[in-house]
Amino acid sequence: MTTTSPVETGLNDQGTTLSRPMSATFLLITVLVVAASLRASITSVGPVLSLIAADTHHSKSLLGLLGAIPLAAFAIVSPLVHFLVRRFGTERAVLLALIVLTGATVLRSIPGWDGWLWIGTAIIGAAIAVGNVLLPTIVKRDFPNRVAAATGAYVSVLSGFAALASGIALPLGNQFGWRIAIGSGAILSLIGAIVWLPRLQHQ
Repeated sequence: MTTTSPVETGLNDQGTTLSRPMSATFLLITVLVVAASLRASITSVGPVLSLIAADTHHSKSLLGLLGAIPLAAFAIVSPLVHFLVRRFGTERAVLLALIVLTGATVLRSIPGWDGWLWIGTAIIGAAIAVGNVLLPTIVKRDFPNRVAAATGAYVSVLSGFAALASGIALPLGNQFGWRIAIGSGAILSLIGAIVWLPRLQHQ
C-alpha cells in the first residue's frame, strides 16, 4: 500500500478534508527555500571577523565565539522543539522560527551597542535549531516514498547557500560594511517565511 502524507492527501492534523491539497512540487519548494536560510546567518560571520574586529575593537579570539554561540544554542534548544510543536503545530513552529530568525539577523546588525551582536547571534542559533529539527521530519512526512531524493535536495540547498553566504560576505563587507554582510541573510529567511505561509492553511 502506498503511503501518502496528510498534506498531499488534503487532510489536516484533525483529519478534516481540505479543499485544496498542496502539490508535491510546491511542498518541496517550500522546504528548499527554508533550507536556503538555515546557514547563511552563521557562515557569513567568519569571513568578516577582521572587519568586525576593526570596528568594535574586540579581539578576533573573542569574536571567534560568535561561531560557537549558535552551536551551543542548537544543543540547548533542539531537545525543546517538541514543546513548541505541541503548542503551535509543526508548520506554525517553522514559520515562527523563520520570523524570529529574520528579526534576530537584523537585530545583530544594529549599530550603537555591541551587545546586539551577541544577543542576536544567540537568538539566531535558537531559531535555526528549530528548523534543523523540523525540516528533516517534514521531508519524511511529506515525501514518504521519495525521502532519499528530497533529503538530498534539502541537504544540497542547505550546503550550497551556506557556501554562497560565506563566499559573498567579505565582498559585501568591503563594499557596504560588515553589518550589511551579516544582516543580508534576513532576506532569505523573510522570503522563506513568505513562501512557507500557505502551509498554515493545510496544517
